[in-house]
Amino acid sequence: MLAKRKTIAQEVDAAAVLLQKLVRVKAADDNGLVQCVTCSKWSHWKDMQGGHFISRKSTQWKLAEENVHPQCPGCNGFLMNHGNGKQIYTTWMIDFYGRDFVDHMIATSRLTRKYTRAEVAEIVADFKAQIKEHEARVA
Repeated sequence: MLAKRKTIAQEVDAAAVLLQKLVRVKAADDNGLVQCVTCSKWSHWKDMQGGHFISRKSTQWKLAEENVHPQCPGCNGFLMNHGNGKQIYTTWMIDFYGRDFVDHMIATSRLTRKYTRAEVAEIVADFKAQIKEHEARVA
């Protein structure tokens, strides 16, 4: 019996998980430590999360590296939803990318992005190659 083929949406979700891993390991120093963009806490990249500036619900920015950055679990969860984490993250984004780009992200966050199966496969291959390279660096 053949396994049921994943939908494109399921493949995009799987690619998004790889992106979260990529941004954490890519931001890590050679000792594997990475800094939370919200509270500045340092921790091993495997203990951090990939926090989204624009919600994962936005297909426009779901697989964009500029939208995902290392956050500690506390900041990515409670602080983002119940504290001033979004304001701190926005300030960090403006400092890092500039106001024009951040305004563009916000303005286009409700646009729908349709991926083809081939596009997602290419993105996944790129993410996996980068993860492998950076894992070797921090190992």
